[in-house]
Amino acid sequence: MPKPFFTHRASRILCLLLVLLTTPAQAETVASQLPDIGAAGYSALSPREEEQLGREFMRNIRHNLNLLDDPLATTYLQGLADKLLSQVNEATQKITIFIVDDPSINAFAGPGGYIGVHTGLILASRSEAELASVVAHEIAHVEQRHLVRAFEAGNRMSLPTMGALIAAIILGASNPEISEAVLTSALAGSAQQQLSYSRAHEQEADRIGLDLLVHAGYNPRSMVDFFEKLQEKQRLIGAAAPEFLRTHPLTLSRVADARNRAAQYSPPSTEDNSTFRLFQARIAVYADNAEEFALFDDQDEQTEAGRYYRALNAAKNERYDEARILLRKLIASDRNRMMFYADAAQLELDSKNLPQAQKILMEALNNFPGNALLIELYAQTLLRQNQVPQAFEILKEALRAYPQQYRLYPLYAKAAARHGRQDEAYRALGELQYALGSLHQAVTYLEQAVAETADSSYERLSLIARLKTMKQQLLEQAKSKENDQQHDELVPPRQTTRPLTGEDLFSR
Repeated sequence: MPKPFFTHRASRILCLLLVLLTTPAQAETVASQLPDIGAAGYSALSPREEEQLGREFMRNIRHNLNLLDDPLATTYLQGLADKLLSQVNEATQKITIFIVDDPSINAFAGPGGYIGVHTGLILASRSEAELASVVAHEIAHVEQRHLVRAFEAGNRMSLPTMGALIAAIILGASNPEISEAVLTSALAGSAQQQLSYSRAHEQEADRIGLDLLVHAGYNPRSMVDFFEKLQEKQRLIGAAAPEFLRTHPLTLSRVADARNRAAQYSPPSTEDNSTFRLFQARIAVYADNAEEFALFDDQDEQTEAGRYYRALNAAKNERYDEARILLRKLIASDRNRMMFYADAAQLELDSKNLPQAQKILMEALNNFPGNALLIELYAQTLLRQNQVPQAFEILKEALRAYPQQYRLYPLYAKAAARHGRQDEAYRALGELQYALGSLHQAVTYLEQAVAETADSSYERLSLIARLKTMKQQLLEQAKSKENDQQHDELVPPRQTTRPLTGEDLFSR
């Protein structure tokens, strides 16, 4: 059961925020100045500044939250978000979804198009449409720039400080101790403006989200179902409102408005939740505290999702023979599920059966050419069998076609180093650090890449141009910080695994 929000520590945070926030009247003035959808393109922040703000926000999120690093689950959720975003006319933001490993029912939108979804929300959803209704609501907040516009009204803080403060308030909804720690490091000399969503913002996000939901082919009633579930949960646990309600105030009029709007649409004739249930099975196996939802019975073999849950659970507990049999049956029953191949190959990698892993992945890539996750697993298999040139070429080609597949960069760096291409190794690490928001580290790696590249070569000229762009961004960042005299590295990114070193890269 969630803990009451207004603990003593949380109250201290709230008092600190209230001192620094604008008055309610000022907040309503800010809210009234926010335009409707379609007119939300203007922003005091440039696209590059908003992108940087998003990276700073994510640095704080990675440092303070436990993120579920599961590419299959993230790919599914990203696909759902992309499907909804495709219904936005002239979308102004790219949406990037990440999964927070937390059993609470919550989701939130940060600056730069980043949307976090808690595992608790995923497991509590009864259909893909219900989950999509929440994601659609958050996309509406992003497209309207509700959060960033309210926050930038003061326009007196550096982007790193803004990113840290936005993260602090979002984090404070579920973990006041974390929020206070981030605020302590971020508030030195800064004035904070109003951030919380107003009722008008929430109803606007409901309206826009409902339209996205319907045009993407989902049941409009699912949004109302989710609201009613939250209301029932709040009624049962009293004052300790579900986390989603703390940052998204839910009123009776808001629920009634959503219900009336949903009634104006016809629901789809059919709903296919088979992929959604497989997605839930992954979350139920790999998320912390998922057992409290009790979605899957270990003995359930009547559904595809039940069998998949059993296979993943067996593999997680190193019952490889049991998992192998179940996954082979799943592949035989449906060869259009890429995830079955990926899990079967990962099982063989974990059990050190490399030739079998390679065989599965070759078949999978024939069925799903260009799939980034399969390429990653195939390259891992090749490297572990010392087939370095093949791994290097496969990864190089993949990144040429899909440069935004950042999961491939660490593997490519290692393959390049072992292949004698230190320049490519350093460049890959630089691009990875840039994506993670560590500009200083990115510049350092690119400088090392330039030093390893032959004079007057095309690669050197390309690296120098890229390095110039990053240094210019560093300069802009430094100028932005002069207002609050904050150091660049407010909160160091948390390393969930040991960072790569030169010894890792340049040795077998």
